[in-house]
Amino acid sequence: MKLLFLFTIVACLQAAATGYGQTVSLSLRNAPLEKAFKEIKRQTGYHFIYTRNQLHHTKLLTIDVKDGPLLQVLEKCFRNQPIWFIVEDKYVVIQNGKKSSPLPDSGSMAFNLNGRVLNEQGQPLAGASITAKKSGQQTSTNGRGEFVLKQLNEGEIVLISSVGYQSQEIPVKKQRELLVRLKVSVSQLDETVVMAYGKTSMRLNTGNISRVTAAEIEKQPVSNPLLALTGRVPGLMITQRSGLNGAAVKVQVRGQNSILQGSEPLYIIDGIPFAPGNGRLNQLENSTSEIGMSPFNLIGMDNIESMEVLKDADATAIYGSRGANGVILITTKKGKPGKTRLTANLSMGISKVSRTMDMLNTKQYIQMRREAFMNDGLVPSADPRDPGYAPDIMVWDSTRYTDMKKLLIGGTARVSNARVSLSGGSSATQFLVGAAYQRQTTVFPTDHGDSKASANFTITHSSTNKRFAIQLNVNYLADENKLNEHDMTSYTNLPPNMKLRDEQGNINWQEGGIPYKNIVFRANPLAALHMTYRGKFKNLVSNSEIRYELINGLTAKLNAGYNNLVGNEYLARPSTSIDPYSSNLPYAYFANRTFTSWIMEPQLEYQTLLGKGKITSLIGATWQENTTEGIHVMATNYTSDALLGAISGAGNVRTNNSFQQYRYTALFGRINYNFKNRYLLNLSGRRDGSSRFGPGRRFSNFGAAGAAWIFSEENWMNRAKKILSFGKIRGSYGVTGNDQIGDYRYLDTWTAYSNTYQGAPIVNPTALYNPDFAWERNKKIEAAIDLGFIEDRLMFSASFYKNRSNNQLINYTLPIQTGFNSILKNLNAILENRGFEFQLTTKNITTKRLNWTTAFNISFNRNKLVSFPGLSTSSYANTYIEGKSVSTRQFYVYKGVNKSTGIYEFEDVDRNGIFNKEDRIHSGNIDPQYFGGLLNSLEYKGLTLSVFFEFRKQRGYSFLNTRTVLVPGLGLWNHPLAVMERWQHPGDQSSIQRFTTVSGSTAYRNLVSYLPRSAAFIVDASFIRCKNIAISYKLPAKAIKSLRIENLTVFLNTQNLFVLSKYKGADPEIQNLLILPPLKTLVAGINITL
Repeated sequence: MKLLFLFTIVACLQAAATGYGQTVSLSLRNAPLEKAFKEIKRQTGYHFIYTRNQLHHTKLLTIDVKDGPLLQVLEKCFRNQPIWFIVEDKYVVIQNGKKSSPLPDSGSMAFNLNGRVLNEQGQPLAGASITAKKSGQQTSTNGRGEFVLKQLNEGEIVLISSVGYQSQEIPVKKQRELLVRLKVSVSQLDETVVMAYGKTSMRLNTGNISRVTAAEIEKQPVSNPLLALTGRVPGLMITQRSGLNGAAVKVQVRGQNSILQGSEPLYIIDGIPFAPGNGRLNQLENSTSEIGMSPFNLIGMDNIESMEVLKDADATAIYGSRGANGVILITTKKGKPGKTRLTANLSMGISKVSRTMDMLNTKQYIQMRREAFMNDGLVPSADPRDPGYAPDIMVWDSTRYTDMKKLLIGGTARVSNARVSLSGGSSATQFLVGAAYQRQTTVFPTDHGDSKASANFTITHSSTNKRFAIQLNVNYLADENKLNEHDMTSYTNLPPNMKLRDEQGNINWQEGGIPYKNIVFRANPLAALHMTYRGKFKNLVSNSEIRYELINGLTAKLNAGYNNLVGNEYLARPSTSIDPYSSNLPYAYFANRTFTSWIMEPQLEYQTLLGKGKITSLIGATWQENTTEGIHVMATNYTSDALLGAISGAGNVRTNNSFQQYRYTALFGRINYNFKNRYLLNLSGRRDGSSRFGPGRRFSNFGAAGAAWIFSEENWMNRAKKILSFGKIRGSYGVTGNDQIGDYRYLDTWTAYSNTYQGAPIVNPTALYNPDFAWERNKKIEAAIDLGFIEDRLMFSASFYKNRSNNQLINYTLPIQTGFNSILKNLNAILENRGFEFQLTTKNITTKRLNWTTAFNISFNRNKLVSFPGLSTSSYANTYIEGKSVSTRQFYVYKGVNKSTGIYEFEDVDRNGIFNKEDRIHSGNIDPQYFGGLLNSLEYKGLTLSVFFEFRKQRGYSFLNTRTVLVPGLGLWNHPLAVMERWQHPGDQSSIQRFTTVSGSTAYRNLVSYLPRSAAFIVDASFIRCKNIAISYKLPAKAIKSLRIENLTVFLNTQNLFVLSKYKGADPEIQNLLILPPLKTLVAGINITL
């Protein structure tokens, strides 16, 4: 023990010698004192903390010292000056007044305590809460991080806290000035969370906000930021609709809130609404088909700092009608003070198709076809006039085999990424500039791909006194997407013995003199490889924020933003891709579209103390305008492929253009009261105005109230703190609106046609004037509890919510005499979403060498159409059911495959010999029963491993969903191997009926007309997907130092590695075997920081 004590003393003395033992050489004559500060900082690295006012009455300095001890040099500098100093770590804090002699013991004598709060980089922390725990006195720091606590007694304990930082408790003895440096919090409770028009933390938040950080996003090799949220946020369901790079995804926050109108959340990037939202990006058809391309493919993944999902009324109501369906905030990276850092990231990888269905080979295909003819009493024939006409059996080579799945989607996609960024700055100015390039090809047999280049720039500057600050963010991305016109997966059901190339290696269009177009009804899939699609898209997102502290506590802020997205598309079908047996000539389509959005939001924020609490109020206004302009050109009948790029070279040209404008204005406000970090109240409101409604209906009011009680801060909880370290009960209620109805719906509209009447162009009416419809309204209520156990090593959160949307906008059927099918009108129908969300985070092992954490979330949502007045007599009677989900449909009673006939059988409930609505007595839906994710992260020394699983309990469509017009045995179509489990002989028990080749047969009718409307069509489509595995290794400090770099990390990331499911089909998420499933991706790379 003595040796240990001696060692500790020596270590402390050595640390002191390293600091105060530094020497300084200083030679100045009649120089300002500030010049001495700068020279000492240059020689020692010590920072001086002072204000301009403190130097106002100082005297000029004359000094000549060589290699003097730091403290002695400082004392000489301050001798005969009206100010003095104290040294705290690497900071020299300037104090008003001369050096004072030690104070006598004042006992209970009151005094004022001055202080300043900084972060680890030496920047002032504004708005930090300062609490004298014994007296209950509270205050907060100003823009310079300064505070004053008056009339304190010795023995007081001062608590300093700020959002995103670790709190500190400091006993006050004889000191009269404090310099406090807060460290960034490592506690989940105190991490900074972005909210509407501000920041908060999980500890002090009254609403429901979930956060996904850059660390989680960067591990996922995906091109769409929304996919990075999959399974990680309670209540948020992301459904991937295609494995094609850039394809759109479906997003729902706590279910579907509108019967017919939009249920998309609001997307905001750095405070700016994203102009196109999650709508369809492309105008021309490409391989994404009706799914379309996602605009979020134009957001750089590597530049995202965090993504927050706002769900309840307290979090979203301040956004008014735009936040009715939730809000997703995307915050990009900013520069940080400190040394200038150059970071480079380079990675390469591959992608392959994941889960698919095995298709019949040629032998099995021929067997299926022959058996179908036999079942229908027909004999295969080569005669086109014969009912048994079967050229694929009688004319084509019945031994030829092409694995269409392997040929068309069995390739390997290549992925490459490169990014470089430069960041740094001082406490006054920080910057970040970066650039990135990404290229990804497809699994199709082509070199087509998607190439993206991006650049971003951010600069933040604040004045010396921290009253003024300005920030500018610019993010730009250019994308050139060369997709096929068709998803090649849709061709995988072509006959496996189809001859694709002739003897000369050219694309084959016929066999035996019979054109494919007459019997297959589709072109040779290789022809699709000659079609050209090129989409060039450019996206600019920029915003600036100007802030000025008018007086202590009152800050004015202006947030302005601009978003411009331009799309230029070209699609061409040259003669090499056109069936020569058709009469078609080469053609090309051209399309241009521009999304433009600007927004201006002036704000005033005021913070002050009220009693023993802190009140923060915000008031602001919004002016926003979105415009969309587009043009679409169809150029046909080209006589030469060489002219395809020129519109003037076409024999026939048809053109149409479009223009849409949306204007929005609002006044909003928020009042937040924090009483002793124990009782929290948040009130928000907004008055919205939208151009999408008619005169007199354009404005509406929305608002919410949220409250929380941190009961773990109560004195009576002190004994339980070792077990229950944190406890909070919160709740909220509010009303939001929905204006996702499209533009100009209230106006009477007309459409011009190229046809003429008496030589003049005609104009037809397309919509009636309809000024009376109004906003849908969504009432949200939530109750939740957040708990932390054993020093927050285990965090648990449970939420219950109920959202009710009324005043639904639906289409009313009109009499035929009006000339219109329907008109949009409000109906007092009520649609409800209610559910539970649970989240659990645990720190299983926490040591210096090994850390293991687990994060789990699960959500249960139930959608219900509570009421729909007049439903039974409306045009929606066969679509919706009161008391059920809006996705619920009524089905026939499925009795299975008849053992005697081998045909699907259904129950005729009323026994009238006719299958109609009265026989559909079963009901079912495809809403998930629950969904969520499980993440395990391990760190051992420099090695990091994270494994994330997404899971979903749901019912979905059978693989026969894509076979409703492609009956096994009928026509020249291949089928999944699963159809071979069919009925063959009387007495067989099977789930697949016998093959048929006659379109008028009972087997055909039952499969096409009744099976899709039966309970057999909805099957278990639950799955567990290994969504992401990320492994990285950071070189040890010694190795890094020898390389003279700051960081070197190598990594390996995988996505969609495998899926576990009993679903008898292709991918259980997409549920369509003719759409490319999610790709499994493996990417390896290196990250270097200099």
